[in-house]
Amino acid sequence: MPPIPERLRGSPLLVVSSLMFAVMALCARTVAGRLSVGQVVCARFALGLVFLAFYFPLTGTRPHMGRPGLWALRGIFGGGSVYFYFIAIDRLAVGPATLLNACWPICAAILGLFILKEQVNGYLASGLMATTLGAGLVIWSTVQGGLGLTLGSGALAGATSALLSGAAVIALRALRGDTDAASIFLSFNLFGLLFGLPFALQDWRPLSADLLLPLLGVGVASVVAQMVFTYAMGYVTAAAGGITTQLTPAFSWLLGALLLGEPVQPLSIVGSLICMGGVLWGTGLVPRLLLPASRPAP
Repeated sequence: MPPIPERLRGSPLLVVSSLMFAVMALCARTVAGRLSVGQVVCARFALGLVFLAFYFPLTGTRPHMGRPGLWALRGIFGGGSVYFYFIAIDRLAVGPATLLNACWPICAAILGLFILKEQVNGYLASGLMATTLGAGLVIWSTVQGGLGLTLGSGALAGATSALLSGAAVIALRALRGDTDAASIFLSFNLFGLLFGLPFALQDWRPLSADLLLPLLGVGVASVVAQMVFTYAMGYVTAAAGGITTQLTPAFSWLLGALLLGEPVQPLSIVGSLICMGGVLWGTGLVPRLLLPASRPAP
């Protein structure tokens, strides 16, 4: 990626990434039931590989796999997480599925504490709790018709996706010290495609013209979101990154209200404000953007 001012790295970029992840979830929900989960997963990762096929030659770079084992684990964990996340979207509403997947920062923070020896200070811990609470309120408010979180296959898939996402982020954080974002993204797409391909072939459904645009949206949004996310995670801890990405459920609610006609409820507004407050408190985003020379962020 081109040089980015230091004050805009990290959390500000993760806000952009969270928005694009919400767009991806919205597009995936529009094809739920009409295509198999494996097909949607393969479409996402195949478009990512197409992007990289142009990226490396145009930038004059080559993939770097300094630690092949860890590089492969990042892709395996990430690919499995996306597969189970899309299962949750397919079998639940997009709201509960996103809520379950949004629990991944808790897994990442715990794993980061023991594996990477990262410190979780009071600002990050309280911010993480606030943003998780706010995200939960936002998504819970979108549940319609009595649909709730029950211990079914969809809910278990969502919880599994959160656990695998946390493990994938830890592998990503460990790699970012000596591996560029595009090489890590290559692992994610390669192993993700291999993970989803057997399921797509097992339950292949015919593609119609009206499904191509949502599938393209899933692929393009995921490429932008994941590249920005991978780059930004080189400048924040796993816990700090997890706090900022809790904006994804809030963005999902907003897009649902604007594009799918979901009603705007008071609980959604309260949850969004709590989520935003948790991000600002936990990461010091406003001081970095507006007062970069005054004092370091908490």
